[in-house]
Amino acid sequence: MQRTTPITILTNPKTPLPPCTTTHNSPAIIFSTGGFAGNFFHDINDVLIPLFLTAGHLRTNVLLIFDYRPWWAIKYRRLLSSLSSEIIITSSSTDVHCFPAAVIGLKYHGNLACNSSDVPGGVTIKDFIFFLRSSLELKPKRLHVGQEPVMVILSRRKSRMLVNEDDVVELAKKIGFHVELATTEMMSKVDEFAELVNSCSVLMGVHGAGLTNMVFLQPGSVLLQVVPWGLDWASKAYYGRPAQEMGLKYVEYHIAVEESTLYEEYSKDHPVLTDPWSINLKGYNISKPVYTDGQNVKLDLVKFSEVLSHAKQLVVSSS
Repeated sequence: MQRTTPITILTNPKTPLPPCTTTHNSPAIIFSTGGFAGNFFHDINDVLIPLFLTAGHLRTNVLLIFDYRPWWAIKYRRLLSSLSSEIIITSSSTDVHCFPAAVIGLKYHGNLACNSSDVPGGVTIKDFIFFLRSSLELKPKRLHVGQEPVMVILSRRKSRMLVNEDDVVELAKKIGFHVELATTEMMSKVDEFAELVNSCSVLMGVHGAGLTNMVFLQPGSVLLQVVPWGLDWASKAYYGRPAQEMGLKYVEYHIAVEESTLYEEYSKDHPVLTDPWSINLKGYNISKPVYTDGQNVKLDLVKFSEVLSHAKQLVVSSS
Protein backbone atom coordinates (compact mmCIF):
# COMPACT_ATOMS: atom_id res chain seq x y z
CA MET A 1 0.00 0.00 0.00
CA GLN A 2 3.00 2.30 0.35
CA ARG A 3 3.16 2.30 -3.45
CA THR A 4 -0.54 3.06 -3.83
CA THR A 5 -1.73 6.67 -3.85
CA PRO A 6 -4.61 7.32 -1.42
CA ILE A 7 -7.75 8.96 -2.78
CA THR A 8 -9.88 11.30 -0.69
CA ILE A 9 -13.63 11.48 -1.26
CA LEU A 10 -15.10 14.82 -0.22
CA THR A 11 -18.75 15.10 0.80
CA ASN A 12 -20.02 18.62 1.38
CA PRO A 13 -16.61 20.26 0.82
CA LYS A 14 -16.14 23.43 2.84
CA THR A 15 -14.39 25.28 0.03
CA PRO A 16 -15.62 25.66 -3.57
CA LEU A 17 -14.40 23.02 -5.98
CA PRO A 18 -12.10 24.22 -8.78
CA PRO A 19 -13.66 24.58 -12.24
CA CYS A 20 -13.42 21.66 -14.67
CA THR A 21 -10.64 21.89 -17.24
CA THR A 22 -11.96 18.78 -19.05
CA THR A 23 -15.49 17.41 -18.95
CA HIS A 24 -16.11 13.77 -19.89
CA ASN A 25 -19.37 12.14 -20.93
CA SER A 26 -18.42 8.66 -19.69
CA PRO A 27 -17.89 7.43 -16.13
CA ALA A 28 -14.38 7.08 -14.74
CA ILE A 29 -12.82 3.90 -13.43
CA ILE A 30 -10.09 4.89 -11.00
CA PHE A 31 -7.39 2.41 -10.08
CA SER A 32 -3.69 2.10 -9.26
CA THR A 33 -0.83 0.21 -10.89
CA GLY A 34 1.20 0.53 -7.71
CA GLY A 35 1.11 -2.18 -5.08
CA PHE A 36 2.64 -5.44 -6.31
CA ALA A 37 2.03 -4.71 -10.02
CA GLY A 38 5.09 -5.61 -12.08
CA ASN A 39 5.05 -9.24 -10.97
CA PHE A 40 3.07 -11.16 -13.62
CA PHE A 41 0.84 -12.96 -11.11
CA HIS A 42 -0.07 -9.67 -9.45
CA ASP A 43 -0.53 -7.90 -12.79
CA ILE A 44 -3.18 -10.46 -13.75
CA ASN A 45 -4.62 -11.16 -10.30
CA ASP A 46 -4.55 -7.71 -8.66
CA VAL A 47 -5.15 -5.43 -11.64
CA LEU A 48 -6.24 -6.97 -14.93
CA ILE A 49 -8.87 -9.47 -13.76
CA PRO A 50 -10.39 -6.90 -11.34
CA LEU A 51 -10.29 -4.29 -14.10
CA PHE A 52 -12.10 -6.69 -16.42
CA LEU A 53 -14.72 -7.37 -13.73
CA THR A 54 -15.20 -3.64 -13.14
CA ALA A 55 -14.99 -2.22 -16.67
CA GLY A 56 -15.81 -5.13 -18.94
CA HIS A 57 -19.61 -4.75 -18.75
CA LEU A 58 -19.60 -0.96 -19.27
CA ARG A 59 -20.18 0.20 -22.82
CA THR A 60 -18.08 3.32 -22.37
CA ASN A 61 -15.69 4.41 -19.66
CA VAL A 62 -12.51 6.34 -19.00
CA LEU A 63 -9.62 4.58 -17.26
CA LEU A 64 -7.99 6.90 -14.75
CA ILE A 65 -4.65 5.39 -13.71
CA PHE A 66 -2.83 6.35 -10.52
CA ASP A 67 0.82 5.46 -9.81
CA TYR A 68 1.33 5.22 -13.56
CA ARG A 69 4.42 3.47 -14.90
CA PRO A 70 4.87 3.86 -18.68
CA TRP A 71 6.43 0.42 -19.21
CA TRP A 72 3.46 -1.24 -17.50
CA ALA A 73 0.92 0.45 -19.74
CA ILE A 74 2.99 -0.39 -22.83
CA LYS A 75 3.27 -4.04 -21.76
CA TYR A 76 -0.52 -4.38 -21.44
CA ARG A 77 -1.63 -1.77 -23.96
CA ARG A 78 -3.69 -4.20 -26.05
CA LEU A 79 -5.67 -5.34 -23.00
CA LEU A 80 -6.21 -1.81 -21.70
CA SER A 81 -7.34 -0.51 -25.09
CA SER A 82 -9.85 -3.39 -25.31
CA LEU A 83 -11.48 -2.13 -22.11
CA SER A 84 -11.52 1.58 -22.87
CA SER A 85 -10.80 3.96 -25.73
CA GLU A 86 -9.65 6.68 -23.34
CA ILE A 87 -6.93 6.44 -20.72
CA ILE A 88 -5.90 9.29 -18.44
CA ILE A 89 -2.65 9.26 -16.52
CA THR A 90 -2.73 11.11 -13.23
CA SER A 91 0.19 13.33 -12.39
CA SER A 92 1.00 16.41 -10.36
CA SER A 93 -0.67 18.63 -12.94
CA THR A 94 -3.44 21.04 -11.96
CA ASP A 95 -5.89 19.64 -14.52
CA VAL A 96 -9.39 19.05 -13.19
CA HIS A 97 -11.31 16.23 -14.90
CA CYS A 98 -15.06 16.03 -14.36
CA PHE A 99 -17.14 12.89 -14.86
CA PRO A 100 -20.85 12.10 -14.57
CA ALA A 101 -19.96 9.17 -12.28
CA ALA A 102 -16.97 7.17 -11.10
CA VAL A 103 -15.99 3.78 -9.77
CA ILE A 104 -13.11 4.09 -7.31
CA GLY A 105 -11.14 0.88 -6.92
CA LEU A 106 -11.64 -2.48 -8.62
CA LYS A 107 -13.77 -5.55 -7.89
CA TYR A 108 -11.76 -8.55 -6.61
CA HIS A 109 -13.13 -12.09 -6.40
CA GLY A 110 -10.08 -14.06 -5.20
CA ASN A 111 -6.99 -15.75 -6.61
CA LEU A 112 -7.24 -15.65 -10.42
CA ALA A 113 -11.00 -15.80 -9.97
CA CYS A 114 -14.21 -14.49 -11.48
CA ASN A 115 -17.19 -15.66 -9.43
CA SER A 116 -20.40 -15.73 -11.42
CA SER A 117 -22.48 -15.12 -8.28
CA ASP A 118 -20.64 -11.88 -7.39
CA VAL A 119 -20.98 -8.43 -8.94
CA PRO A 120 -21.21 -7.81 -11.89
CA GLY A 121 -22.92 -11.21 -12.06
CA GLY A 122 -22.69 -14.10 -14.51
CA VAL A 123 -19.00 -13.60 -15.25
CA THR A 124 -16.58 -16.53 -14.96
CA ILE A 125 -12.83 -16.87 -15.37
CA LYS A 126 -13.49 -18.40 -18.79
CA ASP A 127 -14.98 -15.04 -19.83
CA PHE A 128 -11.74 -13.36 -18.82
CA ILE A 129 -9.75 -15.96 -20.80
CA PHE A 130 -11.93 -15.25 -23.83
CA PHE A 131 -11.27 -11.51 -23.35
CA LEU A 132 -7.51 -12.16 -23.21
CA ARG A 133 -7.50 -14.35 -26.30
CA SER A 134 -9.62 -11.86 -28.24
CA SER A 135 -7.51 -8.86 -27.21
CA LEU A 136 -4.24 -10.60 -28.11
CA GLU A 137 -5.76 -12.26 -31.20
CA LEU A 138 -4.74 -15.74 -30.06
CA LYS A 139 -6.08 -18.35 -32.48
CA PRO A 140 -6.29 -22.10 -31.86
CA LYS A 141 -3.04 -23.73 -32.98
CA ARG A 142 -1.70 -27.21 -33.59
CA LEU A 143 -0.01 -28.30 -30.37
CA HIS A 144 2.54 -30.71 -31.86
CA VAL A 145 5.87 -30.44 -33.69
CA GLY A 146 5.78 -33.48 -35.95
CA GLN A 147 4.37 -36.21 -33.69
CA GLU A 148 5.70 -34.63 -30.48
CA PRO A 149 3.46 -32.58 -28.18
CA VAL A 150 4.99 -29.23 -27.22
CA MET A 151 6.03 -28.65 -23.60
CA VAL A 152 7.08 -25.20 -22.38
CA ILE A 153 9.29 -25.35 -19.27
CA LEU A 154 9.53 -22.13 -17.25
CA SER A 155 13.13 -21.46 -16.26
CA ARG A 156 13.76 -19.69 -12.95
CA ARG A 157 17.00 -17.90 -12.13
CA LYS A 158 16.52 -16.67 -8.55
CA SER A 159 14.69 -18.73 -5.95
CA ARG A 160 13.06 -22.13 -6.55
CA MET A 161 15.40 -22.88 -9.43
CA LEU A 162 15.54 -26.32 -10.99
CA VAL A 163 19.11 -27.27 -10.12
CA ASN A 164 19.09 -30.13 -12.65
CA GLU A 165 17.11 -28.24 -15.28
CA ASP A 166 19.18 -29.58 -18.20
CA ASP A 167 18.54 -33.15 -17.07
CA VAL A 168 14.81 -32.49 -16.77
CA VAL A 169 14.74 -31.06 -20.32
CA GLU A 170 16.49 -34.17 -21.66
CA LEU A 171 14.14 -36.42 -19.72
CA ALA A 172 11.10 -34.69 -21.19
CA LYS A 173 12.54 -35.11 -24.68
CA LYS A 174 13.12 -38.84 -24.09
CA ILE A 175 9.51 -39.24 -22.97
CA GLY A 176 8.43 -37.73 -26.28
CA PHE A 177 7.94 -33.99 -25.82
CA HIS A 178 9.22 -31.22 -28.00
CA VAL A 179 10.62 -28.90 -25.30
CA GLU A 180 10.80 -25.11 -25.34
CA LEU A 181 12.78 -23.66 -22.41
CA ALA A 182 11.31 -20.26 -21.51
CA THR A 183 13.66 -17.68 -20.00
CA THR A 184 12.67 -14.71 -17.86
CA GLU A 185 13.41 -12.41 -20.80
CA MET A 186 11.04 -14.38 -23.04
CA MET A 187 8.28 -14.23 -20.43
CA SER A 188 8.60 -10.43 -20.11
CA LYS A 189 7.34 -9.98 -23.69
CA VAL A 190 3.68 -10.71 -23.05
CA ASP A 191 2.36 -10.69 -26.62
CA GLU A 192 5.11 -12.97 -27.97
CA PHE A 193 5.14 -15.34 -25.02
CA ALA A 194 1.36 -15.65 -25.11
CA GLU A 195 1.71 -16.98 -28.66
CA LEU A 196 4.24 -19.59 -27.50
CA VAL A 197 2.09 -20.79 -24.59
CA ASN A 198 -0.95 -20.83 -26.87
CA SER A 199 0.92 -23.32 -29.07
CA CYS A 200 1.89 -25.80 -26.33
CA SER A 201 0.18 -28.84 -24.86
CA VAL A 202 1.91 -28.70 -21.47
CA LEU A 203 3.13 -25.72 -19.43
CA MET A 204 5.50 -26.84 -16.69
CA GLY A 205 7.24 -24.93 -13.92
CA VAL A 206 8.15 -24.74 -10.28
CA HIS A 207 5.61 -22.81 -8.18
CA GLY A 208 5.90 -19.10 -8.98
CA ALA A 209 4.47 -16.17 -10.91
CA GLY A 210 5.46 -17.63 -14.29
CA LEU A 211 2.73 -20.25 -13.96
CA THR A 212 0.19 -17.43 -14.36
CA ASN A 213 0.94 -17.76 -18.07
CA MET A 214 -1.54 -20.65 -17.94
CA VAL A 215 -4.12 -17.99 -18.86
CA PHE A 216 -2.77 -18.31 -22.44
CA LEU A 217 -3.15 -22.10 -22.66
CA GLN A 218 -5.80 -23.52 -24.92
CA PRO A 219 -8.68 -25.27 -23.11
CA GLY A 220 -7.83 -28.88 -22.31
CA SER A 221 -4.08 -28.25 -22.16
CA VAL A 222 -2.04 -29.39 -19.16
CA LEU A 223 -0.53 -27.32 -16.37
CA LEU A 224 2.22 -29.21 -14.53
CA GLN A 225 3.27 -27.55 -11.29
CA VAL A 226 6.31 -28.63 -9.28
CA VAL A 227 5.46 -27.95 -5.64
CA PRO A 228 8.49 -27.05 -3.49
CA TRP A 229 8.84 -28.11 0.13
CA GLY A 230 6.49 -26.20 2.43
CA LEU A 231 4.46 -24.56 -0.35
CA ASP A 232 1.61 -27.06 -0.71
CA TRP A 233 -1.18 -24.67 0.30
CA ALA A 234 0.04 -21.76 -1.83
CA SER A 235 0.53 -23.99 -4.87
CA LYS A 236 -3.03 -25.29 -4.71
CA ALA A 237 -4.64 -21.94 -3.88
CA TYR A 238 -2.84 -19.77 -6.43
CA TYR A 239 -2.56 -22.15 -9.39
CA GLY A 240 -4.07 -25.59 -8.78
CA ARG A 241 -7.70 -24.65 -8.21
CA PRO A 242 -7.69 -21.72 -10.71
CA ALA A 243 -6.27 -24.00 -13.43
CA GLN A 244 -9.18 -26.38 -13.05
CA GLU A 245 -11.67 -23.49 -13.13
CA MET A 246 -10.07 -22.41 -16.42
CA GLY A 247 -10.80 -25.80 -17.96
CA LEU A 248 -7.19 -27.02 -17.88
CA LYS A 249 -5.92 -30.45 -16.88
CA TYR A 250 -3.88 -30.03 -13.73
CA VAL A 251 -0.95 -32.18 -12.61
CA GLU A 252 1.23 -31.46 -9.59
CA TYR A 253 4.42 -33.01 -8.33
CA HIS A 254 5.10 -32.55 -4.62
CA ILE A 255 8.83 -32.83 -4.11
CA ALA A 256 10.21 -34.99 -1.31
CA VAL A 257 12.19 -33.14 1.33
CA GLU A 258 15.38 -34.68 -0.08
CA GLU A 259 14.71 -32.89 -3.40
CA SER A 260 14.90 -29.46 -1.72
CA THR A 261 18.21 -27.70 -1.09
CA LEU A 262 16.83 -27.00 2.41
CA TYR A 263 17.65 -30.64 3.20
CA GLU A 264 21.35 -29.80 3.21
CA GLU A 265 20.94 -26.59 5.21
CA TYR A 266 19.00 -27.77 8.28
CA SER A 267 19.38 -30.63 10.73
CA LYS A 268 17.15 -33.56 9.81
CA ASP A 269 14.94 -33.03 12.88
CA HIS A 270 14.45 -29.28 12.30
CA PRO A 271 10.79 -28.15 11.96
CA VAL A 272 11.64 -26.56 8.59
CA LEU A 273 12.02 -30.13 7.31
CA THR A 274 9.72 -32.11 9.59
CA ASP A 275 6.81 -29.70 10.08
CA PRO A 276 6.56 -27.00 7.38
CA TRP A 277 3.05 -26.02 8.46
CA SER A 278 4.32 -24.95 11.86
CA ILE A 279 6.69 -22.54 10.10
CA ASN A 280 3.90 -21.24 7.84
CA LEU A 281 1.69 -20.60 10.87
CA LYS A 282 4.28 -18.15 12.20
CA GLY A 283 3.45 -15.78 9.35
CA TYR A 284 4.60 -15.00 5.84
CA ASN A 285 7.47 -12.83 7.08
CA ILE A 286 8.89 -15.97 8.71
CA SER A 287 8.07 -18.57 6.04
CA LYS A 288 8.89 -16.47 2.95
CA PRO A 289 12.69 -16.33 3.50
CA VAL A 290 12.71 -20.11 4.00
CA TYR A 291 10.29 -21.71 1.55
CA THR A 292 9.60 -19.00 -1.03
CA ASP A 293 13.01 -17.35 -1.30
CA GLY A 294 15.37 -19.80 0.38
CA GLN A 295 15.23 -23.05 -1.55
CA ASN A 296 15.98 -24.55 -4.93
CA VAL A 297 14.83 -27.90 -6.29
CA LYS A 298 16.69 -30.95 -7.61
CA LEU A 299 14.14 -33.38 -9.01
CA ASP A 300 14.38 -37.13 -8.61
CA LEU A 301 14.40 -38.04 -12.31
CA VAL A 302 13.11 -41.57 -11.78
CA LYS A 303 10.04 -40.39 -9.89
CA PHE A 304 9.49 -37.36 -12.09
CA SER A 305 9.56 -39.47 -15.25
CA GLU A 306 6.27 -41.02 -14.11
CA VAL A 307 4.71 -37.56 -13.80
CA LEU A 308 5.89 -36.57 -17.28
CA SER A 309 4.52 -39.80 -18.71
CA HIS A 310 1.16 -39.11 -17.06
CA ALA A 311 1.13 -35.58 -18.51
CA LYS A 312 1.80 -37.00 -21.97
CA GLN A 313 -1.03 -39.50 -21.59
CA LEU A 314 -3.38 -36.63 -20.76
CA VAL A 315 -2.29 -34.86 -23.93
CA VAL A 316 -2.75 -37.95 -26.08
CA SER A 317 -6.18 -38.68 -24.61
CA SER A 318 -7.43 -35.19 -25.49
CA SER A 319 -6.03 -35.07 -29.03
